[in-house]
Amino acid sequence: MKVLRFGIVVCVLAVFTVGCGQKSPTSSGGTGKATKAEVPLPEWAPKDPSPEFVRAAQVLKPIPPEILASFGEKAGPQLQVMLARFRSTWVPAYELFGALSDEQIEQFKATREVRVPIKSMTRVQRRALDSYFEAWRKAMVGDSIPDWLVYLYKDGAKEDLSNVDAGFVSDGRGVNLQFWITRPDGSVSTPSNSVAMM
Repeated sequence: MKVLRFGIVVCVLAVFTVGCGQKSPTSSGGTGKATKAEVPLPEWAPKDPSPEFVRAAQVLKPIPPEILASFGEKAGPQLQVMLARFRSTWVPAYELFGALSDEQIEQFKATREVRVPIKSMTRVQRRALDSYFEAWRKAMVGDSIPDWLVYLYKDGAKEDLSNVDAGFVSDGRGVNLQFWITRPDGSVSTPSNSVAMM
């Protein structure tokens, strides 16, 4: 039941972000050297955003708050509170995106998908991913939604995550942080969570 509820919430966010995005901003050439003064940042951005966060904000747009608010009103107060918790996970998700290499970001912009084997991540990418897992864990304290690592393990991930890729996918508007778990039988599970717009 816990895993089912987790999946439903993730799917709901994905559904409600589709079709509500803005146009992608033009890139500064993939240099990643834009300053926060040059890049419009979401209102929930950290006071002193990391270079990775600013770099991600050149490509990603925040999920409009009115979408989450309107859905929360329809779904009731309990789900509204839970949707608000997702907000604290967006900063490390942006930082993970911004930790991608220039080539990986260009691949995402061209194909709407980028995935990196967790075992092959750079130190900065892995630190950002671990920060995302920790932010999720803290945000969901007291809720029945399991933390991401528990969810991945239950879905077939090895303890060292050597059979898991992490990355981003987009339907052209919504952007999801997604995992690809290759199970022993060769099947692949792809749990994801909406984190931004294009």
